Amino acid sequence: MPPKKRAAQAVVDNESPPQPKRRTRAKTKPAVVYVESDDEAEQSPAPRPAATRSSNPKKSNKQKAKDEEAEELQLKDINPAADGQVASANKNLVIPLDDRCYMSSHRVFVDPESSVIYDANLNQTQSAKNANKFYRVQLLQSKDNYRTWTRWGRVGEPGQSKLLGNGSLDSALEEFEKKFKDKSGLKWENRLDTPKSGKYVFLEKSYEPDDADDGAPLAQTSRSQSPAKCTLHPAVQSLMELIFNEEYFAATMQSYNYDVKKLPLGKLSRTTISRGYQALKDLSALLDAEDDAVAIDAAAIEAAALENAAIEDQSDLYYSLIPHAFGRNKPPVIRNKEMLKQEADLLDSLSDMKEADDLVKVEESGGDEEIHALDIRFNKLGLLEMTPVEPRTQEFEQISQYLMGTCGDTHHFSYHLDDIFRIERNGELDRFEKSPYAGIASDKRLLFHGSRTMNFGGILSQGLRIAPPEAPVNGYAFGKGIYLADMSSKSAGYCSAHSSGGYGLLLLCEAELGNPMYTIPTGDANAEKKAKAKGMFSTHGQGRMAPKGWKDAECIHPSLKGVMLPDTTVAPGDTGIEGGYLQYNEYIAYSVEQVRLRYLLRVRM
Repeated sequence: MPPKKRAAQAVVDNESPPQPKRRTRAKTKPAVVYVESDDEAEQSPAPRPAATRSSNPKKSNKQKAKDEEAEELQLKDINPAADGQVASANKNLVIPLDDRCYMSSHRVFVDPESSVIYDANLNQTQSAKNANKFYRVQLLQSKDNYRTWTRWGRVGEPGQSKLLGNGSLDSALEEFEKKFKDKSGLKWENRLDTPKSGKYVFLEKSYEPDDADDGAPLAQTSRSQSPAKCTLHPAVQSLMELIFNEEYFAATMQSYNYDVKKLPLGKLSRTTISRGYQALKDLSALLDAEDDAVAIDAAAIEAAALENAAIEDQSDLYYSLIPHAFGRNKPPVIRNKEMLKQEADLLDSLSDMKEADDLVKVEESGGDEEIHALDIRFNKLGLLEMTPVEPRTQEFEQISQYLMGTCGDTHHFSYHLDDIFRIERNGELDRFEKSPYAGIASDKRLLFHGSRTMNFGGILSQGLRIAPPEAPVNGYAFGKGIYLADMSSKSAGYCSAHSSGGYGLLLLCEAELGNPMYTIPTGDANAEKKAKAKGMFSTHGQGRMAPKGWKDAECIHPSLKGVMLPDTTVAPGDTGIEGGYLQYNEYIAYSVEQVRLRYLLRVRM
């Protein structure tokens, strides 16, 4: 093997040299068969039998319906409409060579007719075999020389590599397509079809301009070192530095065991996130079916075994789509709703962090050198207002009292309120006033929402969002919605301040919940359907401890007249709710149109 050289990059632009036309190739078998010595079983195992269930006459109609639903979901194609593998003609796309490839004189081939990028990232997780593997295939070009580069091994390790083809385009294409078919079970043109059982899964990547560092969790911040003067208020500057802190991004992803080296945030496509959600949704259906199963005879026991195998396969598929770094440890099978919820949280965070990363990449690729990086990032958020609230004003003091006076005894938080920002997102007020919620029987409240600091680039630019249809409903205690609280510590628990230097960000949101709300003392993943069936627009999960009184939020700002917030002059107390498991209240709005962002609090906790 030639000595390793620094990895090179391939750039696709409008001035690329002309590409040779692809010739029609005869479908002949290759003369040479390459045998690869992969310690992690390159020979794919035989697929498990499909998880069809025994026709057990003792099963209830409800169970049969769940079985059919689970089977249908397993067969469901999660093929998205878009294909990020096709190069866009109006972008200078950066397509890095594999970081272990020594062919620095070559670049990644892009078909001149179809604009398809010949770069395949494959992943496979098999928990039963303690296998967590990758396979990389790239078609490389240097003038009239074409070769196919392959590298494979365990995730997180260098692995082995091989160079294929005789130098012609036909040979390289044949090797590329054959290798992709061997490993994934799919033809290259069908790469976004449903993954094959026991095979590698294709990971669609995002190819964006000026995103050359495949290992960076967030676009680089070198522009912040420019001599341009920042025009932002010092408190806003500090907030931007917190929200876009690269080290905190990396720490957040590491806390979920997400493999940022395998699929960096800048290379993660929205299609891949969507496929991850769908895999969890299918897994959720299998977990529901398992919960309802009762092993009372041999047929039921056999069905349960098949169900267990299907759960393991679906868990492996999810890990293959959303790479995780487990080292040499065995990948844990996602077998319960708690693990499912953690992975749904990861995808939610990846969605928000992807938005933040995209904002920075726009700055890096097209920003004005005379404008400070923090000014650019702030402007990209598209806010109508972000005004620091002066301390010792009534506005500041009332919000501070709300924060401090609603810290639950069971949460053990110690707050130091550093900054309050009055905020308004562009279009939120107009969106609400044009929505059907502007005319309903009103119950407006000023409530808390907490999230990791790394999610706020996405939250401030896109607003609070609701999990997409492909996300599992059982990953959310009261269904898919925007979750709010009247106790600050309830929301603070979602900030994970330990992963962002001890700082947490809390939102105060104006929420039109409607009167009455659907009120229940315990979680129900189908709460949204039940609320809407009763003509209601939100759910109130009743806690055992809650505020004892409410007052008009006009005391904070005139624009909040008619919106209610807890009166903290009376301490929160026991509600007398029986039969519930919630310690504190939760409010869930099922439409983004019901919620406006009003304040952002920066709190040391």
